[in-house]
Amino acid sequence: MASIIEKYDRPFEYAGIVMHLIIAFKFLKMWYAPELEDAEALFSMAILMAFEFIMVHSGVFMAVVPKKISLFILIPVYALFAFAFYKSTENTSILAIYGLVILNRMRFAFSNVSTVLRNRVILLSVLAAIIYFILIFVCLFTNGIFGELGLTEAYLEASRYKSYTKGGGVFVDTPHIAIAFGFFYYSTLSTVEALLLKKTN
Repeated sequence: MASIIEKYDRPFEYAGIVMHLIIAFKFLKMWYAPELEDAEALFSMAILMAFEFIMVHSGVFMAVVPKKISLFILIPVYALFAFAFYKSTENTSILAIYGLVILNRMRFAFSNVSTVLRNRVILLSVLAAIIYFILIFVCLFTNGIFGELGLTEAYLEASRYKSYTKGGGVFVDTPHIAIAFGFFYYSTLSTVEALLLKKTN
């Protein structure tokens, strides 16, 4: 199994980069030109960025912990978080893409990988966490860097956004910050992944 994972490592990595770019594009489209019927999806995407705080460490955990712990403890725990995310939004469009991202990260849980691959996964996970915390503060203190764009108060009222929300917080109450953060986070993450992949070629 390890040889198969390593043999197809490049395609998996390229797929991960593409999926992150797709998610980044969805965030950009939502931020710049939201449709009135996008209110529920907007809430889902805002919650997704809070959920990513939990999942950003998944790659390194899957790479370093023993396989049995990954299969019988970590994967069920992450599955519970994914289910909680789904129940909080009940929107499957962004969840489906994000699910593929998580499955791609978790592929190392099913095999023993080389030290080189393990070190790359650890480095990427550490960088992703750093990127997450830097960008979240930048977006919070700069009002999303470029502001509301299409996610104005008028849009939120016209789309009845608040009728789809559950709970509160900065990401829910000011969704343009969460969407801006998501766009910059996934764009930066895909760039870092591409650079790491090029470096290890």
